[in-house]
Amino acid sequence: MSNPEDSPHASSRSRQMLQRVGMHVRPGSFELLLAATLFLYVLNGLAVDSPFGAALVMLGRVAVLAAGLYVLSANHPTLYLGLFMVGCIVLFELRVVPLNPVTGLVLRDGLTVGFVLWVLVIVLREIFRRSTSERDAVIGALCGFLVLVTMFMRVHALLEELSPGAYLASGRVLAERPEAEVLAAFQYFSTVTLTTVGFGDIVPVTPDARLATGMEAIVGQLYLAVVVATLVGRVAARRE
Repeated sequence: MSNPEDSPHASSRSRQMLQRVGMHVRPGSFELLLAATLFLYVLNGLAVDSPFGAALVMLGRVAVLAAGLYVLSANHPTLYLGLFMVGCIVLFELRVVPLNPVTGLVLRDGLTVGFVLWVLVIVLREIFRRSTSERDAVIGALCGFLVLVTMFMRVHALLEELSPGAYLASGRVLAERPEAEVLAAFQYFSTVTLTTVGFGDIVPVTPDARLATGMEAIVGQLYLAVVVATLVGRVAARRE
């Protein structure tokens, strides 16, 4: 039989554990955003074209939006505006509003790019803030990179929706493929472009697609140079 005295002790340990988690996971922190973006990155990369796969991807998108709201929740006005944007994105995602399919996709991706860019600005602000701990700065840097990949993935998808054939993959128009494969292709393309690897198997054709690709490559170089230099300088300064 269990000892009744063990119950209060177990409850106390549980409270201590929750307090420790709460010290790191709080409004404005990046742990949840990092986990959500990694989860969605894997789901998009698998490109599972099935009802179950679509449901998982939808769950991943909602998780990223919720984690983004959590980052914005440190400030109430930004939280309310973020809630409005996320609500609109979800409505367009679920196609609740009766719109032309292309118009709905354009509005969804446009709002998503705006929301993700906003979250990225908040993340970068915390990375460069001197009071931010090294741990939070590193997690924020990882979040920032994945958020950039997500943002440019949506930019490329938006350009393809506005102008089908703006990108070619192995000589084929991406718009002819299922949506899961298109997003997987653009996530891969965004990753290799942001890291300036550029295998060349996906090619931007139209001027706006080439401009977006060039800008992503420039942003990728600047992000790695500036953020890594900031983190290294911060570590060196605190060791002195």
